[in-house]
Amino acid sequence: MSKVIFRSARQVLALNLALILLLLVVVPSLGRDDVPELPAPDGSSYTPEIIIPLLDKSQLKLSSLRGRVVLLDFFWSKCQHCRDHAPHIVELYHQYHKRGFTVLSLATDPQDKIDDVKAFVTEMKMTYPVGFITTEVIAYYADSRNHGVPQMVLFGPDGKMVKRWIGWTEPVGRELKEKIAEQLQRLPLVKPGSKATSRKQRDLRS
Repeated sequence: MSKVIFRSARQVLALNLALILLLLVVVPSLGRDDVPELPAPDGSSYTPEIIIPLLDKSQLKLSSLRGRVVLLDFFWSKCQHCRDHAPHIVELYHQYHKRGFTVLSLATDPQDKIDDVKAFVTEMKMTYPVGFITTEVIAYYADSRNHGVPQMVLFGPDGKMVKRWIGWTEPVGRELKEKIAEQLQRLPLVKPGSKATSRKQRDLRS
């Protein structure tokens, strides 16, 4: 009788081990294709095409900004800190945009609050593109532990992330300005109106 019980227990154990091995082989692959590969700390690795819905109902591909120094600026139209920092971003844009710097501001407001966002944009005199944040942008570029606003992410002309800042202080403003200037130094120098300039502009539009 004991031999029969032992044999049954051994068979159950063998079956359990077989099931565990099967799970180890199968389960890790379930949903693997659905989970995005986040950028490495140096900004490398695959990033999917991300499309941003803009306030004017058009769409913008983030890849279309490659070749310029880009600041993603996350804000909420009802956030007082965002109101404090927005004029500084506007100032940086006007100071550097002719050298190849641009800003894409993304509202965290629900898209049905478009009138609130438009009022904020008008009041802050934001003349650069403004749209709504998406779950992909949050997953790839927002701080994983802190989704607070304002939040800014700077990218170099190669499309790689340079640095992220949360909140606005004078030291943050100084460092952001320094990093923008550093990245602009990486852009090729061409004379305004030259063939190289025209070719670059055509490439950005294509």
